[in-house]
Amino acid sequence: MSDSREKTDQHIRSAYIWNTTGSMLNAFQSVIILMVLTRVCDIVTAGVFTLAYANANLFIHMGSFGMRPFQASDVEPKYGFRAYGRARIITCTAMVLCSWAWLAFSAVANAYPWDKTMAVALMTLMKGVDSVEDVFDGSFQQSGRLDISGKQMTFRVATTIVVFCGTIILSRSLIVATICGFVWTVSFLVGNLLLVRKKYDLPEIHPTARSQSPIQLLRECLPLFLASFLLYYVGNAPKYAIDSVMDDTMQAIYGFIAMPVFIVGLLAQFVYMPMVQPVSAMLKERDFKGFTHAFVRQVGVIVGITLVCITGAALVGPPVLGWLYHTDLSPWRLELCLLVLGGGFLAMAQLFTMGITIMRRQRLLTPVYFVIALVALFVSGPLVQSMGIRGASFCYIACMAFLAVWFCLLFSWCLRRVRSS
Repeated sequence: MSDSREKTDQHIRSAYIWNTTGSMLNAFQSVIILMVLTRVCDIVTAGVFTLAYANANLFIHMGSFGMRPFQASDVEPKYGFRAYGRARIITCTAMVLCSWAWLAFSAVANAYPWDKTMAVALMTLMKGVDSVEDVFDGSFQQSGRLDISGKQMTFRVATTIVVFCGTIILSRSLIVATICGFVWTVSFLVGNLLLVRKKYDLPEIHPTARSQSPIQLLRECLPLFLASFLLYYVGNAPKYAIDSVMDDTMQAIYGFIAMPVFIVGLLAQFVYMPMVQPVSAMLKERDFKGFTHAFVRQVGVIVGITLVCITGAALVGPPVLGWLYHTDLSPWRLELCLLVLGGGFLAMAQLFTMGITIMRRQRLLTPVYFVIALVALFVSGPLVQSMGIRGASFCYIACMAFLAVWFCLLFSWCLRRVRSS
């Protein structure tokens, strides 16, 4: 009994270490690539990469379909791995087709040159591998082995950065680098999954699960997909507005100062992602006090991370980012601080979204996201047109603040309903 408990504790510690390391690498992936691009190529190429990366990460939410928190908290389990795997094949196919259809529309509407179109299309394929990996990571976490997915993500992202940046230096071509990055990341993932299967006999297939239907699973996760997709769209609406009314140079500058936003979110995520399975168990056992305290602690962590990042942004943000990206960013100090604060609100919204999902009230998320997405769609363009990057920053922080406050209230309401049921 003690040996089993000790082994479990080792897995939990290892999960935190590797999940933290992998999340940090993932957070800094675009930062490192942009550093290389601005030095080896030019700021226009960096702007193209910024748009391509944002577009790919938007449609990744279609590939993952918001399924990870649902899968990791499926402790019974209700669905077997075959259902999750088949559902992921459907969603990843839809991801590629829809992203390319959107790209075709954008290319015609905004008169993209062929190399920009190709770069955006290829980046979707490269980042789409993340969606495939995610279904396996969810299964590992469901089995209490988040440490395995953390190691897998860490080594895959690290080696992909090396391959991508090395190819940029040798070829000076974003397209060639993206092709090489895609080939490498697929090869690494396949090899690693075969190794994990042989060594740990994972993922668990769960043949006795109540359902193996991918369609039923997709129906249940549809609100989660809509929520995550619309949230990411809202976060990137300023970039799409910049793409429509400004040039690739301004797109690059906005991408440079927006970088800390994703660091805030990812730093918060690697702190609260390992808590999904434990708090799901608390809810199942009706330990509402422990469940509530876990979320209160994470709110405190997010506030702390955000305050530290805002302080750093105000004091040394422009010179540090300017050195990283080989660009003078001193005129954008206020915009940088606004975006970092918005990143804190985003992390808070994601935390409460996870809690609402664990309570299986995810259908309540969709209407709110539709409203804020429509607001972002119609407001971001005029704000960017009239105020430039400052307008984009105001749009971002307003949308994120609204979501954080609304989902905090919704989380509290759902918790009261669960307590009384």
